[in-house]
Amino acid sequence: MRHLRLFIALTLTALVVVLTMPALANSHTLEADLERLLTWFPGNYDNHQQVYKQAQDKVVEAQRHRHTNHTFQPLSINGIGGHTLYAQQYQHYDPNDIYRQRIYSFQVDQEEQAIRLTIYTPKDPTQLTDAHLDPTKVANLSADDFILKPGCEVFWKYQDGQFNGYLKHNACNYYSERFQTQVYLNETLTLRKDALLLHDTAVDANGKAVFGSADKGPTINLKQD
Repeated sequence: MRHLRLFIALTLTALVVVLTMPALANSHTLEADLERLLTWFPGNYDNHQQVYKQAQDKVVEAQRHRHTNHTFQPLSINGIGGHTLYAQQYQHYDPNDIYRQRIYSFQVDQEEQAIRLTIYTPKDPTQLTDAHLDPTKVANLSADDFILKPGCEVFWKYQDGQFNGYLKHNACNYYSERFQTQVYLNETLTLRKDALLLHDTAVDANGKAVFGSADKGPTINLKQD
């Protein structure tokens, strides 16, 4: 009887190990993916080459991409968890023409089986300008100085040697003061070691385009450093 009980106990232990192995392995994979993503993401990206080629090819003006430059660098804000990066983006070859400033927080999302990027928008963007060069500028900021747009999280999955990112369909929607309408934003992204490709579509409630690159193809931003 004692041998039988021992056999049953060992069998149950082995079964538990087998059943939990995929979850443990998958968790390890997501953690490894997160580490890889955080190694690749920081840097400066620019689509000058794309803009120049479209000009050389005499692409119709309406179908050309505008120039954009993207800087992503580690920056910590009190009360914002995860692994955080500061995003500062400018356009038209003018570093003073900053059109977006954000704090990105990266965390493993087991339910989605992906890396979740949560985007924090500053209430006063000027407080963050060039904070990647002088982190002391944000020493007194906290999560209370930012807002979140529910549903606007970006999910990243590592596949075939690159990260593919996406928004859940129509989950990211908000009222735009700039365009005076409800905006529904959908976006696909690709992160490689050498580039960041962005392809976004923003429409109103009637499906009319508000902004984005839907009719132009993705913005191809090559990594500069």
